[in-house]
Amino acid sequence: MRTLPPIWLGPGAITDPRALARFGDLVDVPLPVGPVEAGSRRSRPGRTTVHGIGVGGIDHDDCRSVGVPVAEDLLAWAGTRGLTVCVGLRGASTGDLAAVLDRLRRSPHGDALAAVEVDLRMADDQWALRCMARVRESSPRHHLLLARLGIAAPDLVSRARAAVAGGATAIVVDGAVPLGSGRWWSGPATAAHTRAGLRALRAAAAEQRWPGAPLIAAGGIHDPASARAALDDGASAVQLGSALWADPTLLWEIRDTVREHLAAHFGGRTDRAGTRHTGTGAARETRVPG
Repeated sequence: MRTLPPIWLGPGAITDPRALARFGDLVDVPLPVGPVEAGSRRSRPGRTTVHGIGVGGIDHDDCRSVGVPVAEDLLAWAGTRGLTVCVGLRGASTGDLAAVLDRLRRSPHGDALAAVEVDLRMADDQWALRCMARVRESSPRHHLLLARLGIAAPDLVSRARAAVAGGATAIVVDGAVPLGSGRWWSGPATAAHTRAGLRALRAAAAEQRWPGAPLIAAGGIHDPASARAALDDGASAVQLGSALWADPTLLWEIRDTVREHLAAHFGGRTDRAGTRHTGTGAARETRVPG
């Protein structure tokens, strides 16, 4: 069994995750690296453009990708400090995904790589299946493989089913709203979308329409209350992004909230998503099969 960390950071939401080390302990928080792209989707210079800020959200371009050398540098920084990394992957082909992962695994500090998140927000079920299967082939068994699925794309349940069939160990439920090609609306206002997706997947697992997997809520998690609401709707963990722009210390506040909430509400039971919650008190952990 592998432990699913209670809190994650969205790939690309933080320009340089090393800056977070100034605010607190990162031992049980996988540092986001990427998104890394290869092949026909090469890295692009510059930073993500923010087009506007409105009530409850931000209108922004897709997160800019980084090259493999940048990812290797961050792996080295994490590895020398005993920290772990979650690398975000994008690619125009399954071969692109595998090529990036193979290179990072073989880097001098490849042991710091503990999780991989594949961006499948707008993918159909067949593409989700193929991508996750190819990444699983290139990953050690102990790696956590996350499939990032968008609420806005059709048939969330079939896409989650395909991702798990391909080897995903957890589903990142992304509530961001697409505004056009490569443009998104993110922020607190997306919490309702994220929670709707969590409820849909939890209900489908109870009806055996997909095998179930741990769910990570991504979108609208901006304070302890929104984190607890996501957990109540079926999440086993939460992912933070733009919320940290205003207050980086929310990372540890929400992490403690998630731990305490799981400890108080699950007590070693298996929930409807198929996630096993074990342990006692603040040390309670969520484990996934494998």
